[in-house]
Amino acid sequence: MDKVTQLKELTIRLNDHWRGREASERDVNEPDFDVDQAIMSFDNDPPDSAYLRGYLRGLLKCGYATVGSKWDGV
Repeated sequence: MDKVTQLKELTIRLNDHWRGREASERDVNEPDFDVDQAIMSFDNDPPDSAYLRGYLRGLLKCGYATVGSKWDGV
């Protein structure tokens, strides 16, 4: 794979990651959204895409979480 193709794929994954983080920011501001339950749901179904890893990261960094995840930083 050439450098240009690698850079394009990296850019796509990074954009997906940030879209996931933005989605989690919208969700945590919903009045009935349970941040801890959302984080714990990843224990049984690990984040398998850049979007889901970004979503989980956003949940963990939102300031409302009281639990952690074994997938943080993966």
